Amino acid sequence: PPSPPSPHAAALPAGRSSSPPPAADSACASSELGGGAEDGFRELQLSAVKSVPTSPKRQQSSQEDSDDEDMLEKSSGSTRRMPAIPLEAPDYDLGLSPLVAEDPRKAFERYVQRLDERLSSSTEVVWEQLVAKSRECMQGAHIGKLEFWWIHGPGKQATPENADGLVCFQFVQSCAANFARVLHLSVVSGEETWQELMPSAIFEVRKLVFGTLPVDSLRAVVLSAVDDNGKIYVDGDVEVAFEKCRFRWFQLTQSLRRTRSSVLALQKRKKLASRFLVLNAYRAKGDPEPPRSDIRRMTPLLLKGNASASPSASPSSAPSGESASGFASF
Repeated sequence: PPSPPSPHAAALPAGRSSSPPPAADSACASSELGGGAEDGFRELQLSAVKSVPTSPKRQQSSQEDSDDEDMLEKSSGSTRRMPAIPLEAPDYDLGLSPLVAEDPRKAFERYVQRLDERLSSSTEVVWEQLVAKSRECMQGAHIGKLEFWWIHGPGKQATPENADGLVCFQFVQSCAANFARVLHLSVVSGEETWQELMPSAIFEVRKLVFGTLPVDSLRAVVLSAVDDNGKIYVDGDVEVAFEKCRFRWFQLTQSLRRTRSSVLALQKRKKLASRFLVLNAYRAKGDPEPPRSDIRRMTPLLLKGNASASPSASPSSAPSGESASGFASF
């Protein structure tokens, strides 16, 4: 049946239609909707993009490896790595106690079996290599004995099966400065992950070393890998943990790549060669006062030869084709 006439139609002049022009109708409709249809279409597009599956191999490689912030490519859409915020106090209550045993090797080997694969590939876990590195001769320096300290929570027994971590360090007396060298530092995942415990453990180790040894700096040895092009792979979470305790790289490294996979796995997959890097932290105002000690820096080495005893002698005074006296045997 025909619809009843609209009350507004009677008010219109004769010869005019009650329906607006098509163009005005579409413009009015779009303004009344406020772009709602367009927003809905955009949401559908975003959901369709999110639902596109990513290649597992590509996703794994992007999660494992990331370039240094100085080497990031703008086309890849990567963002710069945020700097680590230094700790003013440890996040977890941890203590340290010395490892007392007739044979520390057995306790060390039982403990390292509990370590995560990623962390065990970033620190020395083989006893023979650890001892060999501690006995390396450094020119112009005296090296102290290797010390072992358990890292544990309050009220927890410090044993290879129950300890939260372990640190191995030694005192080094040299001509330039006295420092402590950390050859092993690790924590075990429990209620918290090792990434969460590591900064607090490093914080306590730093406080222990600077408070008990007459040293100017603390150096930590970190294992890494290098490829044929000279790119160095290091665990990114280990680096961040040291940075939170104000450690910086001791060497100038321009081709550093952070990774979230174990260095051992990278060596097997990419056939990388092993090497080590050193993180360094100087004594600062917030560190404990050094103990009183008569151990000072070593006396600088003297060059041998008669020319070194003469004030007027200099390396440039040597005849052409010969080295200056004292430099040949230095």
